[in-house]
Amino acid sequence: MSKKYNFFDKTKLIPNLIIVIPMSLVLVVSFFIGTFYIDKVEEYFEQARKNSISEYITNKKNESEVWVSQLDSLFKYKSDTIDSSIKKELKTRVDLAYESAKHIYEKYRKTNSEKDIKNRIKDALSKMYFNEKKNYIFITSFNGKSVLSGSREFENKNIMNYSDSDGRAIVLEEITKVKKNKEGFIKTNYYKGGGVKTIYVKDLGFYDWYIGSSIFDMQQLELAKQNSLDIIRSTPIQQNNFLAIYENKKPIYLSHKMRELLGNEPLQKVEDSLSKKPQWYEQNINGHIYYSTYIESFDWHIIYGFNISKMSKSELEKQEKIQILLNKEVDFITKITAIIVVLVVFLSIIFSRTINKIFLSYQDEVKLRQRQLELLNASLEQKVARELHNLRQKDKMLIQQSKMADMGDMLSMIAHQWRQPLNQLSYIFMNIDSAYEYKELNKKYLDEKIKEGNHLLEFMSETIDDFRDYFKPDQKKELTNIGDVVKRGLELMKKPLENAHIEIVHINKCEKDIEIYVNEFVQVVLNLVKNAKDALFQNNITEPKIKIITKCSQRGTFVEVRDNGGGIDAKIMDQIFEPYFTTKDAKQGTGLGLYMSKMIVEEHLGGKIIVQNIDGGASFKIVL
Repeated sequence: MSKKYNFFDKTKLIPNLIIVIPMSLVLVVSFFIGTFYIDKVEEYFEQARKNSISEYITNKKNESEVWVSQLDSLFKYKSDTIDSSIKKELKTRVDLAYESAKHIYEKYRKTNSEKDIKNRIKDALSKMYFNEKKNYIFITSFNGKSVLSGSREFENKNIMNYSDSDGRAIVLEEITKVKKNKEGFIKTNYYKGGGVKTIYVKDLGFYDWYIGSSIFDMQQLELAKQNSLDIIRSTPIQQNNFLAIYENKKPIYLSHKMRELLGNEPLQKVEDSLSKKPQWYEQNINGHIYYSTYIESFDWHIIYGFNISKMSKSELEKQEKIQILLNKEVDFITKITAIIVVLVVFLSIIFSRTINKIFLSYQDEVKLRQRQLELLNASLEQKVARELHNLRQKDKMLIQQSKMADMGDMLSMIAHQWRQPLNQLSYIFMNIDSAYEYKELNKKYLDEKIKEGNHLLEFMSETIDDFRDYFKPDQKKELTNIGDVVKRGLELMKKPLENAHIEIVHINKCEKDIEIYVNEFVQVVLNLVKNAKDALFQNNITEPKIKIITKCSQRGTFVEVRDNGGGIDAKIMDQIFEPYFTTKDAKQGTGLGLYMSKMIVEEHLGGKIIVQNIDGGASFKIVL
């Protein structure tokens, strides 16, 4: 009879323990480690997925609010400048008519009769129409007789006692204003239901006449609205975003494919939910959220939103890929654990009496894990490199978007640059017409006027080229003189600085060329000069001045922008380069200018920007 196997036999106990104990420990430890690791990975993945979606929506909300804020600032600027633009346009018209009348008077007063000169003046000024013949030049004598009027009802009649809808003797007010001040503006409700009308009158200086012109304020407001809509139509919007403008709760602008994207019923929900209180709507439309705000000056509601369903779909696809990787990782861990268990059991059985061989096997396992860790580190380095590349691309997009946010200021600068040449062209055409009518037009005179007109057109073309170049995104660095780049930026700001009566001094001590992104550096110069200009204006500096110094040395290239606007409060000195930090009103700034400037200088150009208060003003020094 065979002898029964006894596990607790003293001669076999130690070998058995060597087999059982390691095997049991490996099984228990493998089970707990695998379970713990898998639970932690799944928990981390779930939290990361939620954070990713939440962060995406938050970033899109912030982006949408900034976009709407910029539109709000543009509309408020348009509304706030209506009165000044009306007065400027009226003064330009009347001054042009005054110069024309004075020219005729001086030219013929010694050779022609008074009656003939008056007829010539009336004839010339009667042809001056504006805004599609809605506005005109009028002439009135100091005794109240209408010499020239856009209405046959008043022509050659005494209108001294004419009253507006408020009962004011408006013609008498005009005469009093001209006699006292030689010129001036008058606001009136000219006729019932017509709205406010602005009139500008000016003493002609001869024949006891004064001239003038007028514009209805509502007419200028509608023009400002139309200009604002044109700007919105020309501004690109991301594919999954949508923009709408409502007036009197009716849509006057829907972005491309917005009706197709949302449908009629959701659009009706948007219309019904319009409120004067700025707020987010997250439940009205399935798969979409949008932001609504009210522009009181235009009586407009702005709607800006985006599609979160497509975002969620893309995020789910990304999470599914991660889940597949997670499953593969879990399978890998399970298989490795099983292999280890089998290996340890096998080694325990075969090499139970050879501790040295067990130790060598353990070393081999450690080396295997080390190789796996090295591969993992290499993979992480590649992922970090890809993410850094993506961040740099996003920086470039943010720079270009910042340029587009400045579109309103750029259009204002172009308007300033073009206003005087356009007035001069109008005057040239009027002189040619007048010379032809009175048979004084000859080849020499026509050639001179054509030459003057071509010179003005060349100037206007160069202005458009300068502003167009500014909006081109930089593809590569260019070898150029830093002083020339600064000069280019100052040319774009020339008219606003002249209008603000700010003295600009540029001292260029740099003769060597450096490689930079030209348009990005022009953007930095514009941001710093515009901030200096705003500081000088806000602090009411009596002799405002901006000084720019460019110089080179062995230590690098230096550009310093300095003003005498009172400097920066020491309490906020460390905050001025933070994104969305601003000391201006919402309609004047977004808080991105200095943040973008610092990012361009330090991350794109490899330099640094230093700010300090010096000599009663602020100094921004760029070191490249």
